[in-house]
Amino acid sequence: MHHQARIAVVVLVAFTLSACASSRSAFVVPAPSPVHTAIPRASDKTIPVPSATTVRPSVARPTLTPTRLPTLTPTAALLEPTPTLAPLAEEVRERIFEQIWETVRDHYLYEDYRGVDWNAIRDEFAPKVEIATSPEEFYTLMRQMILRLGDEHSRFESPQDVAEQEAEFAGKLRYGGIGAEIRETDEGGMVSSVVPGGPAAKAGIQPRDLITAIDGIAFTDRKAFGSRRPISRVRGDPGTQVRLSIKSPGQQVRDVFVVRAVIDPDIFNRVSAQRLAGDIGLITIPSFFVAAVDTHVRQAVEGLLAQGPLKGLVIDVRTNSGGYVHLMLNTIALFHNGGSIGSTSGRTENRDESVPEGMVIDGMDGIPITVLICPETVSAAEMFAAGMQVLGRAKAVGQPSAGNTENLYTYKFEDGSRIMLAELAYKLPDGSLIEGRGVSPDRTVQAEWWRYAPGKDPQILAAIDLMQGQ
Repeated sequence: MHHQARIAVVVLVAFTLSACASSRSAFVVPAPSPVHTAIPRASDKTIPVPSATTVRPSVARPTLTPTRLPTLTPTAALLEPTPTLAPLAEEVRERIFEQIWETVRDHYLYEDYRGVDWNAIRDEFAPKVEIATSPEEFYTLMRQMILRLGDEHSRFESPQDVAEQEAEFAGKLRYGGIGAEIRETDEGGMVSSVVPGGPAAKAGIQPRDLITAIDGIAFTDRKAFGSRRPISRVRGDPGTQVRLSIKSPGQQVRDVFVVRAVIDPDIFNRVSAQRLAGDIGLITIPSFFVAAVDTHVRQAVEGLLAQGPLKGLVIDVRTNSGGYVHLMLNTIALFHNGGSIGSTSGRTENRDESVPEGMVIDGMDGIPITVLICPETVSAAEMFAAGMQVLGRAKAVGQPSAGNTENLYTYKFEDGSRIMLAELAYKLPDGSLIEGRGVSPDRTVQAEWWRYAPGKDPQILAAIDLMQGQ
């Protein structure tokens, strides 16, 4: 493993700034000892303090195959330029190529490479690397090579990709857009959330409004928008204007002109809390790929408790695409004192996934908890739900999760590029896998929950009913 250090990460379903059924996030677990200069990274993201992380499943064989799940996408366009790719001498390209190929050969979770002839892959790509005329061409080749593994977790990232993800984790990215998250549905773009005080909110757009057209083009006209999808037309430079045709529930379609502004994408990853009727608390954790997310959850729960005792707590991880394992374990520790949620193992490694002790939030002892899950719950978020279940601390409600829980290690190379490689598989304490099948709810509720306000959400109502019946 030449010039690399590694860190384990759990990846959510591959997703960038949104959470959806097809996104991926990463979990981070305590990092193993550094090997050469490889640096561990999180799935889809990187952390300044690497530690072992888990990635989402690389085996594309989920028994659960949600059909036509809407994608959830923040309406923002990246403003900050990423570093310009530096020229790479032929010997550097060939050295990095060999290091990447050997890393996969020696550490990939599946010794049969999931049916891929890895030696033949080397023979195929080596001549192409030799004649690559630009760093862009070389990095494209490396992406293609890792994609041959076909596990939806392992991936190659150029120095530009790495810089953007590190900025995202640190909360330093800035985007131009309207400040809303939108789900692509058969009827149009369903507004899932809006940034308070942002352009969309100022224009009167609210959650559950439907965007039927963008600048006069029907949202559902996929051909008109091409491969970039309708959301790309909503994003744009701050100060520019976009015309949206909006249909609010029970109202006629109206045109709204929205002036784009600088949007902080971190706002979509923030933990939120609210009190529901009957002294029930609702905590939403959009991602474990956020620095100090466990601290944010603690503060959110303590804020609810400060308003009075709780009779139950609903934790929503339905759009959580994963993140760092150590942050996920620290979050479980807020509700359960110690214990193991299972283990992760690979070709040469086996580690227990232990919950820290002494971190339980004062006032939470004995309060029933439910965790909301669905096919958009991926990777570390699945480990969270499974862990709360096996520890007996919470019941799961909703639909089976994605079943994408492989653990990834990150290897960083001399040019600043890196690969995230599936090396470990997550197992429950009884040794069974949830890869490919997901976490099974204690109460299954089929619903397009995102169409409802929290107080009318069928899955939240079922979660409350389940807690009250305990």
